[in-house]
Amino acid sequence: MRLITSPSALRLGLHHVRVWKLTSDQPLLRADDGLSAEAAAGSWEQDAPELPAGYRKLLADLGYEGTTPAGERLREGVRSRGWRSHGAVVDAVSVATLRHGAGIGLHSLFKEDEGSDLVVTRAAGTERIVPAFSTKSKPVPAGDLLYGLADPDGAVEEPFAWLGRRDCDAASRQLAPDSGEALLVVLGCPGEDAAHSEAIGATVAHLLAELRPDVTLRPVA
Repeated sequence: MRLITSPSALRLGLHHVRVWKLTSDQPLLRADDGLSAEAAAGSWEQDAPELPAGYRKLLADLGYEGTTPAGERLREGVRSRGWRSHGAVVDAVSVATLRHGAGIGLHSLFKEDEGSDLVVTRAAGTERIVPAFSTKSKPVPAGDLLYGLADPDGAVEEPFAWLGRRDCDAASRQLAPDSGEALLVVLGCPGEDAAHSEAIGATVAHLLAELRPDVTLRPVA
């Protein structure tokens, strides 16, 4: 699999998209290996960096000024409602989101995806997505940000995620109980260098090395 960042996405300042493939010979989703509230707080609150302004800028440049980015929303939610564990893999992604302020994608991979390209681009306005935990497809407005499997022309053939006034992942790419492979997608944001995206991946890798050493992370070029 190759990663393709389209010219329209580059013009938004997304110069440092990073993707990793997660693989295990065991199911990635398990209920008995997650982080306690205390451990989660210790993993992100201590010495947490300021949330980058670039995530708000990205939404403003998409036409949604004033929309709260996913990382900020998650921080607000955890502080007001408390931490809920969903197993080590999801928890590691959540901690990285809390610590770095990034919206991070975690998507199932299938054998038939081998040889496909993953493209990050702005929507043409013809795409549709069935959001996670839903059965009804939604149209994606032209100009919103998408990523997913590329068609031969470099457009998104199957959206994995949509970022605009709302942000959502595709129901078809939610991790299943037997998922053993997944993609971790870090878009980064305008104004941040490659170190920001790499730090997000490093946070996930560090936690999984402690909690799920059976899970390997391999960069997708």
